Amino acid sequence: MSKVSIIIVNWNGRKHLESCLGSIYRQTYLSYEVIMVDNDSRDDSIEFVAKRYPTVRIIKLDRNRGFAGGNIEGLNHARGKYIALLNNDAVLTERWMEYMISAIESSESIGLCSSKIVIAETNKIDSAGDCFTTAFNGTKVGEYDDDRNYSVRRYVQGACAAAVMYKRALLDQIGFYDDDFFFNHEDTDLNIRAWLAGWKCLFVPEAVVYHKVSASLGTFNDLSVYYFSRNTEWVWLKNMPFKLMIRYLPQRLIYELASFGYFCILKRKYRPFLRGKFHALLQLRKMLNKRRAIQKLVRLSERQIASELMPISKYIVLRLRNSQRSEYTVNRNGDLL
Repeated sequence: MSKVSIIIVNWNGRKHLESCLGSIYRQTYLSYEVIMVDNDSRDDSIEFVAKRYPTVRIIKLDRNRGFAGGNIEGLNHARGKYIALLNNDAVLTERWMEYMISAIESSESIGLCSSKIVIAETNKIDSAGDCFTTAFNGTKVGEYDDDRNYSVRRYVQGACAAAVMYKRALLDQIGFYDDDFFFNHEDTDLNIRAWLAGWKCLFVPEAVVYHKVSASLGTFNDLSVYYFSRNTEWVWLKNMPFKLMIRYLPQRLIYELASFGYFCILKRKYRPFLRGKFHALLQLRKMLNKRRAIQKLVRLSERQIASELMPISKYIVLRLRNSQRSEYTVNRNGDLL
């Protein structure tokens, strides 16, 4: 039985699949299976993979279930002890899996590992892990920095789902992605749940991945804004302990105002942004029910949680700085602001 199950969610991504799958089959580590979940593509993705990579298990969905639903379906078919997720527009270096396995097996407390994700054809970081702010939103570590500055293993709070490895034991305890999210912030939601439950995430700088950022999702669009706007509310509502919600309510309001200013005033995306907030409220009761189960799993003290959160002021400064370099990226499948 394969030790690692690699899940790739695909939607009209035929042009990326050869480089992505080719990089998997060049791995030095060989105990793996590959599962491609196709979200009802209209191109020849399935035909290409079936012919070129016949060992890939193809799961064809009859509708687009998004990044969250596609990966959930993939997990239903996965047999590995470790679950690796890979975007179809990402390319692995040859020892990626070898390094990730070594890292995730180095401690029982490590539940997930973060790759060193580099923006394709640059030396700039896309993600060296994720961290959380006092507004309880997630953001990338190292975004746009020189990749040479990230060469040491260290603990981070979460991992970007473009190239991540999870222990199945982690997912058995805290659950996998929330199917209601569709896409945007589903990995942030899982990262926070894992962190609050006391699991560690290790950044593995040797495990390099080159990512064609946003290639499979397209440009800054209404759907991205809508899901960002809606899902960021759910992340906060589901996961933040109540006393910290009260303590950091001013920071959350600053974050909401900054988001409104960016999307509605600067980008003139007020319709999808406000529609996202409205639909978040419509599902409030459902999210509060999920919150009850999540809060029972929290193992970190309020002091521990607070000590590791990035001040919202620092976050906004970083976002303003990085907005000047936006020629490299529009959207991952998480933070847009």
